[in-house]
Amino acid sequence: MTGEIRRPWRTALLDALPAWLSGLVLLLVIERLAELRNGRLLELGLSRDAVNYPFHLLFTWDAHWYLSLSERGYQGNPHDGIRFSPLLPLATRTVSAVGIPADVAILVVCWAAALGFAVLMHRVTLLETGSLVTARRAAWLSQLAPGAFVLGMGYTEALTGVLAAGYLLAVRQYGADLDVRRRLLWFAVGFVAGFGSGLVRPTGVMIAAVGGVELVMRLLRREHLGWHGWLARLGMTAAPALGVGSFLLWCHAVYGQYLLPYTAQTESGLRGTVAANPFLSAWQIFSTPKSKGEVNGVGTLTLVLVVASIGLLWFCARRMPISFTVWATLCLVAALTAPLFTSFARYLSGDLPLLITAAAMTRSRTAWLWTIGASAALFAFFAYRAFIGAYTP
Repeated sequence: MTGEIRRPWRTALLDALPAWLSGLVLLLVIERLAELRNGRLLELGLSRDAVNYPFHLLFTWDAHWYLSLSERGYQGNPHDGIRFSPLLPLATRTVSAVGIPADVAILVVCWAAALGFAVLMHRVTLLETGSLVTARRAAWLSQLAPGAFVLGMGYTEALTGVLAAGYLLAVRQYGADLDVRRRLLWFAVGFVAGFGSGLVRPTGVMIAAVGGVELVMRLLRREHLGWHGWLARLGMTAAPALGVGSFLLWCHAVYGQYLLPYTAQTESGLRGTVAANPFLSAWQIFSTPKSKGEVNGVGTLTLVLVVASIGLLWFCARRMPISFTVWATLCLVAALTAPLFTSFARYLSGDLPLLITAAAMTRSRTAWLWTIGASAALFAFFAYRAFIGAYTP
């Protein structure tokens, strides 16, 4: 480890704060520039008729749905709102219960979670690499990755990130060398973070792969955990499935369909399919005339990110634990099979092992400055395009 760190949580917070503030300030500047260009609310059928808040573009696209679900619930919204998982609306309702307006509450939840995400990314990276410099850089990438602008909007990415990082940290920390109190603590963190991951978005259940692989690896090493230790690991592995399962049971009780959140995504005008052919998506991006708008507006940069992500996955497999690589692969496959790589930048920015790998690969200061500079520029570009209605985040 680079130097002795006597207060790792304090160090993580102090290193994460500048990254979090930089991402948030950049987002608000871009939002203001887009607002000045538009001069009015976006005509996307996604904006509220009236938002009594200075940053109204932060509530567009999927953020509009989450805010509406927070205010009126699933049954007070169109039927396809069921494709959005309930944790962010529930968290927003909890905060707004003390009298804070829902539009302010959702930003309080997301902005606080984004800071927590940066802190936990720092801790996970420090645990895995032993490098304080790499940990600091991972915190910055978590906030300034190309699609990380949604962390400051009413999206689930901030909650998803903090839960995923907490789950990774707990699953990797839990072991026979800990005393009973700390083992109980990490089990509680892992179970709650895993359960929450299953409730925060439909693909959140995939993080169970980390718990499952770690369980198998320790079985193969014949680690001496005792029956209660193995039961705890099994509980952490099952937690994401239990989280999403509770939502699917509710869907069946209310709508009569267990898989409605997933089947709703396949409707025309939404994802449209379970998995699209990525090669066909790439061909369509290249062949679509520029006059068609959005696809060619960001298509080339999206393809650059696709190639970069595949390269990062290769290095992830060589540098990171196998459990991280398995989960990173699942996340990347889900992103690559979205039609026309829709929202790829956002999905990539939530693939934590790839962000850690990118941070670990920037050994020199020059390489790091180029990396974070390019990432921040893409952050600004995708955010601006989203705010003017030319890109689907």
